[in-house]
Amino acid sequence: MQVDCDAHQMLRFVIPAILLLPNATLAQVAADRADCARSTAGQFFFPAGALEEPGTDFDDRFTRYWFSKHLRAMSEPSLSCKINAAESYRFLWLRTWGAPVAVRVDLIGDVATLSAVALDGEGGYEPGVVVKRVERKLSREEWKAITTGLDSIAFWNLPARIHDVGLDGAEWILEGRRGTRYHVVDRWSPDQGAYRDFCLSLLSAAGMVPTGEGGKAGIY
Repeated sequence: MQVDCDAHQMLRFVIPAILLLPNATLAQVAADRADCARSTAGQFFFPAGALEEPGTDFDDRFTRYWFSKHLRAMSEPSLSCKINAAESYRFLWLRTWGAPVAVRVDLIGDVATLSAVALDGEGGYEPGVVVKRVERKLSREEWKAITTGLDSIAFWNLPARIHDVGLDGAEWILEGRRGTRYHVVDRWSPDQGAYRDFCLSLLSAAGMVPTGEGGKAGIY
């Protein structure tokens, strides 16, 4: 299913509101909730309300569907359901015309790892198939740099969404899981700032920073 820019905007603002979980509840996500049993469940990756916009009646169903189909195509695990890692963080980069990319870092015991995947589709349309995977261990210094970066952007205190939507562009989605706590942040095409810099540092660690220009190969 291809969704054009106008449809994106309509679905972000026009769909009638549904019951959304309060942020306090979302901060402590039960790993054994019913929708964790099936990877095809609508809330498998993102609990209902996790991508709401504070102070609006925005319904996040389409956004959850859109982001989730790319993660499924990547065979990525759900962080909101994940229970086997002490800490996990994932950056999902969905550019309208660019290849979808995800970079995930996990700390299990005292071993830190990085897993990254790129598809051959387009972030604003269909995911395509996997064309590149990167998996490697992270040094203690690299993991320390990641946690320092998370602290610098106050990740756990950032609102999930702000009213920063525009035409085309890209979704910069950053998820985190620490124990029973889960959080997700989505920003539209940040052109500067610590959040952008941190997400780009994850791409750099995976060797997946694009070097071209334009909609397919540029950074936006």
